[in-house]
Amino acid sequence: MTIVLLNCKDASKSEHTRINKYVIEVEELVEIIHSDSVTILDLRKPDQFITNHIPNSINIWRNELQSDSFPYQGMLGEKHLLESVFGSKGIATGQFLVMYDDNGSCEATRLWWMLHYYGYEKMAILNGGISAWQGVDSLTMKVSHSTKCTFKLPNINRSETLINVEDLFNLKDSLTLIDTRTKSEFTGEILKQGAILKGRIPGSNHIDWMNTVDPVTNKFRSISELDSIYKGVVDSENSRVVTYCHSGVRSSHTFFILSELLGYKDVRNFDGSWVEWTYHNLPVEVDTELIQ
Repeated sequence: MTIVLLNCKDASKSEHTRINKYVIEVEELVEIIHSDSVTILDLRKPDQFITNHIPNSINIWRNELQSDSFPYQGMLGEKHLLESVFGSKGIATGQFLVMYDDNGSCEATRLWWMLHYYGYEKMAILNGGISAWQGVDSLTMKVSHSTKCTFKLPNINRSETLINVEDLFNLKDSLTLIDTRTKSEFTGEILKQGAILKGRIPGSNHIDWMNTVDPVTNKFRSISELDSIYKGVVDSENSRVVTYCHSGVRSSHTFFILSELLGYKDVRNFDGSWVEWTYHNLPVEVDTELIQ
């Protein structure tokens, strides 16, 4: 499909083919990077950002946006927290946000999911991330300094994009569960920090989120490739699907793939994921040969 970038001062100069309205290609970013209405967000760790980044980028690491209202880390930050962090970094309400990382857009889709939950729409993920930019232009060490301003999210909570632990426990037998972690996490071979038990939620299907990323370009795989990955697990576009991982980051990537790129109608992200599930000591499943 052909999408014209809206709400950007230089948008009239460019028209590019996109796989989705929330995915921007590097050629388009080159043309709008200096627009006053565009803000570029680097979602890598601060030490990586300082080393090099796309010019005019602002760094936000996910830990800055997590709620402190839970006994475990990684949960979706409250609306006022996101507004405060964005405003403190000089990001104004209504900016078109271009988000990138160096990890197959995993961090970018996490922030996309958070903002989408709160109703923000003026944003796109840079397909291919920082490596795509390096293919057309240089990086910089120069850090842009902005004046603190006001950033306000819409008065919207998209509850249909989220499932909490109680509802998941009660409804799991009627859902298609997709565990987006590595195979060794899924089987129970390894336990990552933050979780209490090894294994998976009973009845889960395993599809590693990295399967959806081209290992050479770091871009999303083609729609036909993505469709073939999930069609054996998700019965139809109307299936009730829940994605989860360790702490809701990788599952946000799969949520984006299913809901936005493939058009599945009822997809929810289990934000607390494996960390929250095991904190509540809920039933787990481990491969038989790993049970001691």
